[in-house]
Amino acid sequence: MAQSHSALPVSLPDYLESQHSLLISGEYWNCLTAAKIIARRLLAEGRRPWIARLRKTELRGDAVFHVPLTPPALKLLRTWNTHYVCCCDEVAYEPVVGGKVPLESYSADVFEQEIDLEVFVSVHDLPDYVSEGDNTNMKS
Repeated sequence: MAQSHSALPVSLPDYLESQHSLLISGEYWNCLTAAKIIARRLLAEGRRPWIARLRKTELRGDAVFHVPLTPPALKLLRTWNTHYVCCCDEVAYEPVVGGKVPLESYSADVFEQEIDLEVFVSVHDLPDYVSEGDNTNMKS
């Protein structure tokens, strides 16, 4: 079963759990697509989500190295050098763990590292971003 691009189940918890199951199954999964689908749902509820980017870089000589991000919850099944997550009301809606994670402890809880979340798409820009050329329509 590939990542859903067309529908969001009735509840966010159901969607987060289904995406977590997809992740641990080894099927293709895209964190930015999931973040956009979650953001659409939160916008439809009248909330103000934004999308965060998490990445850690190090200078190694003259080159920039992107440190691998491997969430222990997935037991080495997945590693990224950049990860995206939908955030709203001081929590991240994180399919990696199948639920919500407080922003204040997000990177430590999910990746066991202290890494700052960057704003990838702001609250202001999100409505336009999630409606641009993508067919991930939300259904409930």
